[in-house]
Amino acid sequence: MRIAFVSPHSDPFAEPGEPDSGGQCVYEHRLAEALAKPGEDSVRVYTRRWGGKEPFRAIAGETGVLRIDAGGGEFVRKEDMAPVLAPFIEEMWHRDGSWLDGAALFHGHYWDGGAAALMASLRTGRPLVFTSHSLGREKRDRVPEDGSLNYALRIGNEHRILAAADRVIALTEMEKEVLGRRYGVDEAKVAVVPGGVDTATYRPTGDPAQVRARYGLEEDERLVFTTGRLDPRKGYDLLLDAAPEAERQLAQNGVRARFLLPGGGEELNDNEARVRADMEQRIQEHGLDDRVILFPHLGFDDLLAHYTAADLFVLPSPYEPFGLVAVEAMACATPVLATCHGGPPEIVESGADGDLADPNDPEAFGKALAELLLDPSHLAALGERAQTKAREVYDWASVARSVREVYRQVLAEAPG
Repeated sequence: MRIAFVSPHSDPFAEPGEPDSGGQCVYEHRLAEALAKPGEDSVRVYTRRWGGKEPFRAIAGETGVLRIDAGGGEFVRKEDMAPVLAPFIEEMWHRDGSWLDGAALFHGHYWDGGAAALMASLRTGRPLVFTSHSLGREKRDRVPEDGSLNYALRIGNEHRILAAADRVIALTEMEKEVLGRRYGVDEAKVAVVPGGVDTATYRPTGDPAQVRARYGLEEDERLVFTTGRLDPRKGYDLLLDAAPEAERQLAQNGVRARFLLPGGGEELNDNEARVRADMEQRIQEHGLDDRVILFPHLGFDDLLAHYTAADLFVLPSPYEPFGLVAVEAMACATPVLATCHGGPPEIVESGADGDLADPNDPEAFGKALAELLLDPSHLAALGERAQTKAREVYDWASVARSVREVYRQVLAEAPG
């Protein structure tokens, strides 16, 4: 079966630190790879080419990423992708029309991919499957419009895509509920399949002592780690606002912690530079210069080593539709403190493999941080249970089986 993933802004091979890289890129790469096991399906991922990247990159067998020239050779933000979509589709067919004409279905990712996949579905009469990865109405509630996020355009298109889709894959039960309540999607059309993690790769890795020595940590200091792209929606400002309360409570018990937050790559775009400047300002205002380290881009092996070395991983987003980095940390046997808004409550079980708190409440979030960090033996037990859950629930092989079943149902119901 040929499956076309359509994802203009999200390159499955995007490097950490690149603009618009993140969990969606990993999701598309790993799902395509898992679907492409020998004797199963062939997947082609259509994304936009920019920055001089190679036009094609293989994933496995016939499965790979085709980068499409549309809208010039420079980076285009996903919020500004609408004018690029029509030429993107035309160039897709110019580049790979014979394969696309034989595709069984089109799976659009995020609203820009959903809109382009809808065009492809209308062009061929083949079914449309849609995964939103996040929803504009929910995100707007947590991150208000600042003149650059184009929520009205996004939300209008989300409604059109969801109405036309033959099936919608939600990453969480929470997302399914929102699709019905705020977008009017029939629940019978929504299948819930979580994101996944390659548990053969994401596992305890490296020497934690080496990571700790790199940052000059004392033997008894706790290491708090978070990672992701520099984006105001990731909540690094909220974590920094919560850190003083955590420090206060830890100091009362004779415990110290060091916080590792991403500082971005060598070159920052305007949005990343604003986020970095805001982080630096908060570090100074809160007197956290000796407690917070902004680390540069991490290579993959280094990322795994940091997940493993951390005593606690923190996901402080004001709203997170799923939270793939939380699953990655859990697979590395590291417990997670995550936002209570969005999908993480379906991943993290308070008291079992981590905890949940509201990052918009710095006192409550700081208190939750401190309570977890006070007891190393409890943290270790949470980490063991987190790793077990990651292996049993979120391995990509299981996710791919569930997604493939959604495809088969869609095709069985398609008009003959």
